[in-house]
Formats: sequence, C-alpha cells, structure tokens
Amino acid sequence: MYKYLKKHEYFIKEALLNEKQDFNELLIFHKTQIEFLQHERLIHLLVTFFVFAMVIICIGITMIYQLVLLYILCLILMILSVFYIVHYYQLENGVQRWYLLYNEIRNKIK
Repeated sequence: MYKYLKKHEYFIKEALLNEKQDFNELLIFHKTQIEFLQHERLIHLLVTFFVFAMVIICIGITMIYQLVLLYILCLILMILSVFYIVHYYQLENGVQRWYLLYNEIRNKIK
C-alpha cells in the first residue's frame, strides 16, 4: 500500500507540472483515490483496535493462568500491534499529503 501511495503522489506531482493537463479531471480522479485511501485507513484503524483488544485480553488471561504459551501469544500480538501502528502511521501521513495535493490541484483550477 505504501508503494501505491508514493506512486500516486508522484503521478499527481508530475501532472501538476504539466500545464496542458485537464485539472478538473485530475481533481476528480485524485478525490476518488483519496476516498479509496480513507476507506483503507478506516479498515486498518478498526483492525488495529481489534488487535489491541486481543493484546489486552491476552494480558488479562496471562495474569490469571501464567502459562508460557500465553506469554508467547502476548508477545506475538504486541509485535503485530507495532506493525499495524507503523502501517497506519504511513496511511495517515499519506492521506495528509494527498490533501495538500488536492488543494494544489484546486489552486491550479482557479
């Protein structure tokens, strides 16, 4: 997904440099891509919350039963949480950059 973010950003930046570009069409295309990314971001936020809930439940169960396998499961879920946070961070920053590009396209139209 991060490669897609960068590829689209590059495409939009190149299109902004082209004065022959139809900026109204570019604006519509870019807005559609933002909507797709917002949906992706929402899904990853929900998954991240679900994984954190599993971590909390796992820690609670581990405190009661104190089995080695539960400690390992908690560690795996915590590592997974870190990866989800990094991925969500990249999505969030990507959509913020896309908002700025959207504003640049609108400025070209005016």
